[in-house]
Amino acid sequence: MQNNTKDEISSSNNNELSSQDIEELKKIQSQMYLFLEERFCNNLKTFKKYYPEIAKRFDVYNPVKKFEFFCTQNGIPNLFFTKDNEFFYKTEDPIAFCQEEMDKFLSTAKVQQTKYLQEFDPYGQIHFKYSNQAVAIENSLPRNKDLLIKDVKSFPNCLMIGCGLGYHLARLYEQVEIENLVLVEPDPDLFYASMFAFDWSNLLEYLHESEHQIHFIIGAELDQLFLELESCYTKSGIFLSGSWFTYIHYINDETKKTWDEIKKHYDQLHEAIGFFDDHLFATSQGIELINNKHKFVLKKPLKKEYKDLPVFVIGAGPSLDHDIPFLRKYQDKAIVIACGTAIDSLYHAGIKPDLYVNLERTFNIGDSTLGVIPDKKFLQDIIIVASDTCHRNTLKYFKNSAIFAKNDEPFFPYLTSYYPELENIQEIKLSNPVVGNAGLASAIYFGFENIYLFGIDNGKKIGTSQMHSSFTTLYSKRGVVDNAGSYQIEKVLPGNFGGQCESSFFFAMSGHNIGFLLQMEKLNNDKLICHNCSDGIFMENTIPTHSDELAGEFASKSDIDKHKFSEYLIGEKTAVLHFPEHAFSKLFDSEKFNEICKKSLLMLDNLPDNRSDYVKVMVKLSKYIFELTKYKDTFYYGSVLNGSIQNLFILVSRALYHSSEETKCIDGANRIMNLVRDFLTEAQVLFSYLPDYAMWDHRKYFENGLVGKDTSYGKAPPFPEKFEIIRTEFDDPLKTFVKKYD
Repeated sequence: MQNNTKDEISSSNNNELSSQDIEELKKIQSQMYLFLEERFCNNLKTFKKYYPEIAKRFDVYNPVKKFEFFCTQNGIPNLFFTKDNEFFYKTEDPIAFCQEEMDKFLSTAKVQQTKYLQEFDPYGQIHFKYSNQAVAIENSLPRNKDLLIKDVKSFPNCLMIGCGLGYHLARLYEQVEIENLVLVEPDPDLFYASMFAFDWSNLLEYLHESEHQIHFIIGAELDQLFLELESCYTKSGIFLSGSWFTYIHYINDETKKTWDEIKKHYDQLHEAIGFFDDHLFATSQGIELINNKHKFVLKKPLKKEYKDLPVFVIGAGPSLDHDIPFLRKYQDKAIVIACGTAIDSLYHAGIKPDLYVNLERTFNIGDSTLGVIPDKKFLQDIIIVASDTCHRNTLKYFKNSAIFAKNDEPFFPYLTSYYPELENIQEIKLSNPVVGNAGLASAIYFGFENIYLFGIDNGKKIGTSQMHSSFTTLYSKRGVVDNAGSYQIEKVLPGNFGGQCESSFFFAMSGHNIGFLLQMEKLNNDKLICHNCSDGIFMENTIPTHSDELAGEFASKSDIDKHKFSEYLIGEKTAVLHFPEHAFSKLFDSEKFNEICKKSLLMLDNLPDNRSDYVKVMVKLSKYIFELTKYKDTFYYGSVLNGSIQNLFILVSRALYHSSEETKCIDGANRIMNLVRDFLTEAQVLFSYLPDYAMWDHRKYFENGLVGKDTSYGKAPPFPEKFEIIRTEFDDPLKTFVKKYD
């Protein structure tokens, strides 16, 4: 591809053209400008029809960069940047160039899809019953791993970075039916230019008639890009993000940064979408919290005298051992937050936490990590910090609680829509997937600004064997395994202090979420600082800091009046919630939920015999569920259904694109779709048990010893035995807690 400037092309043409030809070229240029104005008007009219917000934005748009349109004798508009003396397409025929580029891309672009594995169900949940049977069906289908996008001629989802002048779009749709296109153009100037050059009107009319989706993300700031991307997929169905191909139209610093940002977060779209049983557990347990008068965190600002205090957020990672001497010495000079099993570590290290953070909604965490502490007085003056999903078996060990409203669960937002006074309760975000995330999120949403992470390793240094601190008896003495399941090593990631760390899927997600939470919250508070003293994986937006470097600073700090702080937290920063009698039974209407499920089932009747229309059925149901979440009286019902439906739809989509033989793929997809129907039928039964569906107590509804009903493709699995975390008895010699300073 030649890299000619406008002057060079003009000079070249002048050497070869007669004066008559030059006059003809001027005439062509003049006609081109008339054509561009007419096309812009037509495009603007069509955008007003289908995407009025884009039409409004670009109707009176003023480009940041100076550019003009230019063409050679072929009359095809190209874009010329006057300041840089450079063409956007460095070729004399931009349309032919874009067609060739797209053809070249599609000649090698492979089908990419998320693959789910069978999951162990420790608690008796129908979500896993249906998901595991769907995975088994999908695994039984012969898959062509070299399948190309062009071989299947339709595909659920394309992520396109770069609009340019839009010429490549026509070529793409000529060869592949794209059900859902997300177009990310970091430069609004280029999109504006495309409205003059490309026939958007024709494309948008085609997409509307064929019921294909297109979403535009134009000029988004990098720190908002993922949220906009998530919004696009949420509207049409998160399942679409599980099947994708990415096309980058042009390369410059902006598109590189855009792609890097998307790569960082893309998997998060469908990796943590929640599921039906978990939502029912969370709802029932949240209602118990309220009825039992546990205190919730108020949104009121943290007092200035506490906002500036250092906060130690402590996990049980292996590097904690190195920092124990520092933490012992300065534990009275910081608010100490123990995350999950770190309370076991700190008890045995002689460090007294002020707050204990619990992430899990499970029933057995309390007895396994708290019940094993010999000195029962140790927990009495520690405040438990949790979300509204917490199980009573964990709360029973503490006198005082500080409960956050979990923003990615539907329960509390649903309550708030009916009781606006609950807007005074502080929500918590990105508190998953491991308890270290909840620890950091708690510190941030309490309002602390000076945070230090210890033992939040999210992995282990290469060449070492421990996944947890040696002070944690749960792993060192009680037989709990930390080399399988969530701890299964899958990744090698950069270390916080250099070198490399081995990490798992969940730990890598945890590190990502820590960085993303800090990125988001720093936008609201530029005083927020997070030092990462853990010798684990590197996490963005934290400051790698050795504890040795902090000794001088902390030696000069005064001790904190911890008793006064606790009294403030209990007396001013938290409050009990009061609800009218029978409020909850009215809010969770099983008849309304049944109607929604039955309407959803009707949408799955008479399934089509081609891929494109099959995906449209899933989009239609996904849009219906999304619409439910927009209204206060149906928000909860749509929210509890969505995660499991999207999970199953991802598996249906995988089945649709196993091979180029469409008929066989449809047969496989139909088998999984039958499981979706079964799920929507059985979900109605479980919903009727609300608000009495707390985890493990829910087994009373499965008296036959099976997890619900048989499905279209298998028997219901046996209800699991009570899941015991501790495998080995240990007579802990430390019967009484001893606080240590050295």
